[in-house]
Amino acid sequence: MVKKGEGSMNLSRRTTMAGAAVLTGAGFLPKRAFGANERINVAFVGAGGKGNHAVKVLTGNPMVNFVAFADVDEARAVPSYQQYPDLPRYRDFRVMLDKHEKQIDAVVVSTPDHTHHYAAKWCMVRGKHVYVEKPLAHSIREVRDLMAAEKKYKLACQMGNQGHSGIGLQTLRLWMEEGVLGDVREVRAWSNSGWNKADLARPTGDPVPGTLDWDQWIGPAAKVDYSSAYLPAKWRGWNEFGSGALGDWGCHNMDAAYDVLELDCPSSVKLESTGPSKLSFPASVRLTYTFPDTKERGEVILKWYQGKEYSPERPADMDPERQMGTDGGGTLLIGSKATVVMGSHAGTPRIVPEAQHSKMAKSLPKVDKSAKNSSHYDNWLLGIKGEETCRSNFAYGGRLTETMMYGLIAMKVNRDQKIDPNKRLIVGDKDALEAIRGPEPREEWGIFG
Repeated sequence: MVKKGEGSMNLSRRTTMAGAAVLTGAGFLPKRAFGANERINVAFVGAGGKGNHAVKVLTGNPMVNFVAFADVDEARAVPSYQQYPDLPRYRDFRVMLDKHEKQIDAVVVSTPDHTHHYAAKWCMVRGKHVYVEKPLAHSIREVRDLMAAEKKYKLACQMGNQGHSGIGLQTLRLWMEEGVLGDVREVRAWSNSGWNKADLARPTGDPVPGTLDWDQWIGPAAKVDYSSAYLPAKWRGWNEFGSGALGDWGCHNMDAAYDVLELDCPSSVKLESTGPSKLSFPASVRLTYTFPDTKERGEVILKWYQGKEYSPERPADMDPERQMGTDGGGTLLIGSKATVVMGSHAGTPRIVPEAQHSKMAKSLPKVDKSAKNSSHYDNWLLGIKGEETCRSNFAYGGRLTETMMYGLIAMKVNRDQKIDPNKRLIVGDKDALEAIRGPEPREEWGIFG
């Protein structure tokens, strides 16, 4: 059992100097090759919540061996700690990396959005392969830095939008390749999540629980007093820590269209919203992304909906009793030949209306069982072994996250945005340009370059 304060704050000189070596990449162990049956030694930054989900998914996987846990919140990490009582545990993941550097091959990062970049980069410069929960980071600057690090250190990196490896997206991709939908010029994607928190005031401070290292939890963000209004999980609704419903679900429910239509950087984002808030996110939002035409396709309009005031318009011929998507939201692709509705995480694509799907069922291309994707985690592990390419690597997951963030920036400054897709820069909005960079990290928490 971790004693209070153990593995926290009191970093060794070696660990502190390691941070200074980031820009050169000096002093760290090289990546190693793996035998066909050799296990990958995995550590966890974040063992509660999504971290515990990762532990459950990877438990029993013949490709992995668990090395250690790091979590700033011992209470949230209890399920993982109880499942593996003999595994070393730390509050400060940097201490974990310091003490187990020779053992650890790869790290799963399941922390709040605002610490994704710092935790992932700290591991990457030490030659550790990383699996990072979505969204990839908390600012476009952070996203681009992780994309550059993946390329520089030649690591197997995966963003945790697990639907990207699912049979739903694989099926949709096959339908697109076979021309089932025809030309797709409009997409509607949405979330039914409740992370929008308009007109919130800064909460008053509460006593910090003894099981929580609040300073470590804050990490690179500006220091604020602890409040139960932030934890657990409620941080998603505060823009200094989370990314709202768009950040939580955009990388899932925009993913299918972004992939099969080969979208990249939008040229504009139009904002319609209710209840803007400086500390949080509008209560309801409709974003209209415009993606310029390419040699392969025409212009695409992608509309994102969240909150009670804005709901995606149902196709006129959709069965009235049919639910649009799933409880987590969904995606609608409107083609010149057919319209497809999907659930969250690119799940269960169906032609609209149902009668048309039934009529086309026998002729619809199907994914052969022998060609079915490995799971998202297995794909990452096989990527580490050099047997597969990570499907949502940072080159892809980073671009998807950056696209989502142009919408978050529009919410933050409360106005439409024009973007130069070639330069990947917002045009004529100083405040928005500053938002691309994001806030400067607290002293000793910066790790760019």
